[in-house]
Amino acid sequence: MEHEPLFEPDPDITKRLEKLDGEGLELYVADLLSTFRPLGWKVYVTKRSRDFGGDLVLDNPDGIRYVIQAKHRQDDEKAIGLSAVQQAVAAKAAYGAHHSIAMSNAVDFSEPAKRLAAYNKTILWTKHELQKLYFASIYRDEKLLQEIGLELGKPASLPRTQSTFELVPHIPSPESVFASQLGQQAEQKTLPLEVRPRFTSDAPKSKSRFLFWAPAFLVALLAAIAIFGLKRVWVASEQPSPEDVVIGYDRAYRHALNTNDTSQLFEYAAQELISARVQPWIDRRARRGCILFTVEKEPMRVLGIDVRGDVATATVRKSWKQTLVCPGQQDQVKTDGPFEMRYVLKKSDGWKIVESGGN
Repeated sequence: MEHEPLFEPDPDITKRLEKLDGEGLELYVADLLSTFRPLGWKVYVTKRSRDFGGDLVLDNPDGIRYVIQAKHRQDDEKAIGLSAVQQAVAAKAAYGAHHSIAMSNAVDFSEPAKRLAAYNKTILWTKHELQKLYFASIYRDEKLLQEIGLELGKPASLPRTQSTFELVPHIPSPESVFASQLGQQAEQKTLPLEVRPRFTSDAPKSKSRFLFWAPAFLVALLAAIAIFGLKRVWVASEQPSPEDVVIGYDRAYRHALNTNDTSQLFEYAAQELISARVQPWIDRRARRGCILFTVEKEPMRVLGIDVRGDVATATVRKSWKQTLVCPGQQDQVKTDGPFEMRYVLKKSDGWKIVESGGN
């Protein structure tokens, strides 16, 4: 049975993609995916800064979550390298996703990127898959979604890491869904004049009305000041605990090993530790174009934390499989099993790791 198209099909949609920049590509794909909202699909956009490798998050009607990393190529004939897959791998854990997707308007991914995607079962979308997504959105046909790797059933199991990051639902305006096909820039819509809130400067015309409202205003002002003060105290008391810092550092460290990006480590560890114990090894691998692909075999266990004043000592047990992946070389398994680590943390403005060691 054939469907009536929701929009006029455009066979040259892949050429239209070339007119978009990186952010435009993300929003355009979010618009396409949003056509399935009436069928229960949900699309979210991540924060523009510190997005932990994820640009879009997609939930199917039964709870399967996908995190999407988008890479735009001005020259779409140039293959996409490892970084897109590395960031998608890291984002999968960060956003509690079941699957990760590396997406680009380019025609292909490099061979090392394909190998890394195969290890992690990361879905790859090129301009060809985006064209299928375009036609899937036109006909609102979920079967076409399956052809580009999206599942329609329930998740077999929950992801190991649940997301704690703020996600914003993506709600495209009807005019902007396919605006980029016409080479137009989607514009931010403003409220019509007739529905905008109106503010007037008319003062009370009588002294009695002023006397009536002044006490109420004063009470509201005092209440707001009290609430604001309590909120500041509450926020100040919400600093991460030593256990939170150790867990965050473990996630950031695996991200650094998988992507050669150490920027997230500075939130949890002292700069001296990173510069002396982490950065030299990362730089050495990066110069060779290698990564130490790291996956958890079992979730990390905190065995104990001893806090004495402004110093804390934490002992944890991990189980990792680490594979050295280098272009043109056979992969080498470096670690495959459990091990223990000991961290020393100091508190100044907050807890940070200053020493680390293991067996």
